[in-house]
Amino acid sequence: MRRFSPKRWWGVVLKEFLQLRRDRLTFGMIVGLPIVQLLLFGYAINGDPKHLRTAVVMGDQSEFTRSYLAAMETSGYFTIVKELAHDADARTALARGDVQFVLTIPSDFTRK
Repeated sequence: MRRFSPKRWWGVVLKEFLQLRRDRLTFGMIVGLPIVQLLLFGYAINGDPKHLRTAVVMGDQSEFTRSYLAAMETSGYFTIVKELAHDADARTALARGDVQFVLTIPSDFTRK
């Protein structure tokens, strides 16, 4: 079994670059496609979630929870579309695809 030879490896690298100089189409694909992918993934595909359709299960009806919900909606990340009575209703809404996100506020939220 032969060991790794840096000289032989460098020879293969040089050979490949010489071949790329001769074949412009392959060189364009090797250089151009990654640049296009960088631009596409960097700008066109936006992973920032905005306006998630949100349902709320309100266990606490205090002023603090209402201001908390208003702040969530003002952030632009959540759009509160439903107020549900029970967790089972929330599971059903998620399963049907009516909402993307459910916020459950427990009954002792303000006190804690």
